[in-house]
Amino acid sequence: MDKDSLQEDLDCIAEWSMKNKMELHGEKFEVLNYKLNSTKGLRNLLFTNEFYLYTSSSGDIINPVDFVKDLGVYLANDASWSLHINTITKEAKRLAGWVLGVFKDRSTRTMMTLLKSLVRPKLEYCSPLWSSVKVGDIQRLEDIQRYFTRRIKEFHGMDYWERLWHLKIMSLQRRRERYMI
Repeated sequence: MDKDSLQEDLDCIAEWSMKNKMELHGEKFEVLNYKLNSTKGLRNLLFTNEFYLYTSSSGDIINPVDFVKDLGVYLANDASWSLHINTITKEAKRLAGWVLGVFKDRSTRTMMTLLKSLVRPKLEYCSPLWSSVKVGDIQRLEDIQRYFTRRIKEFHGMDYWERLWHLKIMSLQRRRERYMI
């Protein structure tokens, strides 16, 4: 069975770490069980809610979690990227607010340098992995760039798409589509 194979792999890793005098912190282990079906009626059935408990080398049970953060990307047990997108848009909006509060120059060159070097990397880190197709997620990401470009003094009164055209930049969604492998 898959669960037995995974437990064997965990035991092999623990054995390897002991041979190499490398201590593993069992309290940091997490298990992410992906939900098989999200409909409420099927979720409560016995066969769809069956999760196995794995143990660390010290015998501690590795508890299942709803999400994990790995290399800065949030993975959720419902296999959606909404949690990750909500988190990065919150961070990017906070960073954009800080940038706009600290830097008073609203010239195109300054604002584009700040957007490209500070704000956009927050929104695009590992985007080929998590690129969402949900309209709400895409909109939340675009809202940050929309908010930031609206503050450029030469482009007051223009809509978002006009600003992008004049700035010669693409929407974040178009950038993600273009750079997908």
